[in-house]
Amino acid sequence: MIAILTDPGVGGTFLNWSIYFLAGHDHYYSAYKKKLVAIIDNPITDKNSHRFLPNQMIDSKNFEKILKILINQKSSYLNTIYFHHFLGAYTSNHQATADAIKKLLPHVSKTILVTSPPNYALYQCKFQSRATETPSNCNPNIILTTDQERFEDFISYYFGTSKAAWDNLDLKNLWDQREFLALNFRPFNTCSMKENLDLDQDHYHINTVELWNRFDDGVGDLFQYLEIAIDDTKFKKWIDVYQQWKKLHKDRLLFTWYFDIIIDYVINGYRLDLTRFNLDICQEAAIQHALIYKHNLNLKTWQLEKFTNTRQLHELLEPNSHPLSNY
Repeated sequence: MIAILTDPGVGGTFLNWSIYFLAGHDHYYSAYKKKLVAIIDNPITDKNSHRFLPNQMIDSKNFEKILKILINQKSSYLNTIYFHHFLGAYTSNHQATADAIKKLLPHVSKTILVTSPPNYALYQCKFQSRATETPSNCNPNIILTTDQERFEDFISYYFGTSKAAWDNLDLKNLWDQREFLALNFRPFNTCSMKENLDLDQDHYHINTVELWNRFDDGVGDLFQYLEIAIDDTKFKKWIDVYQQWKKLHKDRLLFTWYFDIIIDYVINGYRLDLTRFNLDICQEAAIQHALIYKHNLNLKTWQLEKFTNTRQLHELLEPNSHPLSNY
């Protein structure tokens, strides 16, 4: 059994599918369906690779159930088990997640750890979630299926008191919502899985930057560690799918790579077209957030519905007037 442990929402499902597909397997054992399921040729959707359904857990109860099924499942088929931080994890070091990993390791032959560098925190700063269905933070028994539902649930759970005060002032326009986010959320916070794993344990560490950009070059090293031969008849097809999957990360990565340049250009009045980044409200709020918290500046955003150019934003700069909470 192979364990795949990742930071939240960075591509563990695609990696899981890739292992089965490149190993040449036609089926895998689904602990949820309790039967063998065919390996599809292409798991890509318009936002992720979730046409493939891994043996993934979201909490401790779910983990105990799935692990028991996989341990008791007797066959010659390769098994994988995959998860990132369990529900309720607000920091990198999460006790329930760490306890699950400690319990899991004696039952696996290989462990893959996938983490993002701290300076890639902004990869997660996007209105559109990479997930299709997610449990509500406010009520885990409720499943959220749209990005708007997830967004409202996130705001209610983490900033409910502030949001109520904001709404009482009738600040409900798009530019008001953006400023609320800019003041309240923390786009540079990270949640790393490596804090929950004893790094002295044997494992193969994958940097997400490699996974998103050049894993076609690095996948052979992973399979060498796994001691699994890559099926050459599947490799060309996998390359085609990987190229499709890479495109799903383009906007997130461009925003991450250019963020410091965007802030510099806004402050100094240089001109940079922002439409190329397809910014959404969360990414625009991150720009405003950095101006407020790092430079004590803000934007005159009344009736500003879209950030289109750094010169446009420079001309709207003003001193920040908000009292700021500790970062």
